[in-house]
Amino acid sequence: MWQESYEADLCGHVYCNNLGRALPGTPWQYCPVQLFYERFHRPMELIPFLAGYLRHPRMEHLVKMGFYALVTEMVYGYSHQNFLDETQNRTHRILKVAAEDIPYLRDIDVSEQLLRMFQEYYRLNLKDRHRLLDWQIKNKVQRDVLSILAYMTVHKMIRYLDEQNSFLCVRKTQHGTLRYKNMQEVVSEYRDYLDMCQKQKYDMRNSFVLYPRDLQKAHDKVAHRIKLKADAKLRKDFKIAYQRIMKQLDFEWNSMKIVYPSSLEEIIAEGHALHHCVGSYVDRVAKKECIILFLRLCEEITKPFYTIEVRNQKVIQVRGMKNDNATPEVQKFMDQWTSRVLQAPVVSKAA
Repeated sequence: MWQESYEADLCGHVYCNNLGRALPGTPWQYCPVQLFYERFHRPMELIPFLAGYLRHPRMEHLVKMGFYALVTEMVYGYSHQNFLDETQNRTHRILKVAAEDIPYLRDIDVSEQLLRMFQEYYRLNLKDRHRLLDWQIKNKVQRDVLSILAYMTVHKMIRYLDEQNSFLCVRKTQHGTLRYKNMQEVVSEYRDYLDMCQKQKYDMRNSFVLYPRDLQKAHDKVAHRIKLKADAKLRKDFKIAYQRIMKQLDFEWNSMKIVYPSSLEEIIAEGHALHHCVGSYVDRVAKKECIILFLRLCEEITKPFYTIEVRNQKVIQVRGMKNDNATPEVQKFMDQWTSRVLQAPVVSKAA
């Protein structure tokens, strides 16, 4: 699976009638293959499932409790370690959540990504965490939520963002395109706005600051003030930040290449040229909270094309003209750069 050019007779329907005779006396005597297969009743690769059973001592328990998406990712996906505690016997302890959360998580057939988010909500003893995750699933929101919740309750955040989304996602720019295409973009803009306000030492308990009537206008106003406040120390810190990574993230492929900004003004100019808010990120770059890089076409190396934000060795966003998402060709470049350069051990500390 997952390899277009690979063929083998490994995937097919499972004949279950003789499993009661085939599995006893083997390491898979209690392997829940029949229960898992009958849940989906479609062709499956059996060998990875049997191997996964040997690696995961609580796989049988999770299948019987109805957590099929988690088991599927454990067996067939690229599941990471440590999101489960397989030394435990109780379901909520295995999943690292509260006992009262189990029916809800089972009902939504929680995935690893959603479970990781929910575990953090449980760790923080967040109220309305079921409602929050439902809202995120409905609106396809995957990031920036906790940064916002540092200033408000789940209820107030959802109410405000729903109100803003209702008119921001239909408002067009002067170029006739939408600035916000979905709720995730509104959430990220709100996180950026609150972050900028906090760094400008605004009163973060003031409802006028927290809930501006027009998020877009409020965001752009604060971003403009930040640009005007860039001083000598900021410029010095910016230069030091890029000295750490210079040459380590170089990459050229398929007529595109990575380019480093040489100054604060270049990042601000990039935002102006592409009509997005990267200019407000210069303070974060100077404080080593993120890295801003430019993606350029080799034949137009000085012309703004796409802007990249990197945090903790991960690509957070790739934005083109008017906040456009990456095209398929740009995404292929980003996938190559991420796997071959960004995640290489040599840049782990730099990026």
